[in-house]
Amino acid sequence: MANGGMGGMGGFDMMGMLKQAQEQAAKMQEKIQGELANKTVEGSTGGGLVSVTISGDLEVRRVKIDPSLMEASEKDMLEDLIAAATNVAIKKAKALEGEAQQGQLGNMLGGLGGGGGMPDLGSLLGGLGGM
Repeated sequence: MANGGMGGMGGFDMMGMLKQAQEQAAKMQEKIQGELANKTVEGSTGGGLVSVTISGDLEVRRVKIDPSLMEASEKDMLEDLIAAATNVAIKKAKALEGEAQQGQLGNMLGGLGGGGGMPDLGSLLGGLGGM
């Protein structure tokens, strides 16, 4: 029992299972981050006058500015558009990360889909949303 096992359950090792789950989660996160670093999203504002491209791991890769905004009188607007385009791109990158995490989680839980007379895990967990 000192190792977290439950002697009465045929050697069921809860601590071992938790450790394995943590290791799997760490591997999943590492894989997701690697995939995100290779994907890019673009945010644009001002009808496309300014666009910012960032990677899925939130590194700015490119900023494009329409030449019409390069006049001194347009400086304040240009600064606002760059900030806004960057924020749009960041939101898209975060959405991309969420999709990647859901995909990986679906892959991990794919074997828990209700075969062999067992209820589908999604239907079991679906009822927990109102708690």
